[in-house]
Amino acid sequence: MYQPATYDETYQQLFNMLPPESIHYGESTADIIRPARGFVDGFDLTMQTQVGCPAGCLFCYVPSGRMLTPGQVRGDSGERWGFEVRPKRAVLEMFEDHLESGRLAGKIIYWSGVTDPYATRAAETRGIWDTLRRARTHLRPRRIIVQTRFRPDRDAELMGDYERSTFTLDGGPAVVVSYSIGTDRDDLIRAWEHATPTFAQRMHAIETLRRTGIWVVPTLSPFGLWNNLPGTLAQFRAWDIPYITHLFFKRNTDSANTPSHFLDYLEREYPMLLDPAWQKIQTRVMQHTFGVENVLFGKTAFASLAAPHMAAAFENLLPSA
Repeated sequence: MYQPATYDETYQQLFNMLPPESIHYGESTADIIRPARGFVDGFDLTMQTQVGCPAGCLFCYVPSGRMLTPGQVRGDSGERWGFEVRPKRAVLEMFEDHLESGRLAGKIIYWSGVTDPYATRAAETRGIWDTLRRARTHLRPRRIIVQTRFRPDRDAELMGDYERSTFTLDGGPAVVVSYSIGTDRDDLIRAWEHATPTFAQRMHAIETLRRTGIWVVPTLSPFGLWNNLPGTLAQFRAWDIPYITHLFFKRNTDSANTPSHFLDYLEREYPMLLDPAWQKIQTRVMQHTFGVENVLFGKTAFASLAAPHMAAAFENLLPSA
């Protein structure tokens, strides 16, 4: 009988060793706000409240980018990624200083391009939204894009309060959650991700955010195997989600490539995930539910997050509270 691999077994296949027994937490004194550069240059600023990510996703592109995170956090071959985390010092104080100084006013902020913003303490994310909610209107960012695969719904009420009290000059949402949900198979989630929510928990998070009136863009990335992809897509439409984005495992592209050792693993264990013909079939399944114009891929998909309401193809599919 087929027994799905555990995270430890997959890790051992990739690195020929068992993973560390625990996550080591240090501290970083780096700023939380930086100008957006590289693949996030469609935004004004990025926000990162810790260095390293306890999700420990074995397919994560970050350890492959030498400039994305320190060597001590990723390890020589990416083996430390997920097990070395450095929360930044005085996050809420720094954020309030940036906000009150006017440096965030009218800006589009991507939170976060490297580590998951919700793989951190609940008090920290709650404090950020509470600070935003109390901020004077003219000091608020134009838009905050949250990129996560964890549980942002823990702050749904605060997000909703902020969304409803914020006026954006371009008429779009003040908050956008780009939610990573690459498979509905918990066996793959457990085999590839160290400490992330199950499929059911992620769907509950999306539903909660939508009920609160938050604009959600499900990001089927990296695109894995699905038990019931059409059923998941139909549920997204039932929640008035206007469009989806997707990304297959990447190799030999300009940025954010899947680590080579994980690609080798996929070639052995799940070769269809790298098969262009199979990928085209999956794209057609997505397009059947959402329409060709509302299934975005690659750089176009990523750029859409900065102003998700602006594309003409979405005019009849705008989300409602």
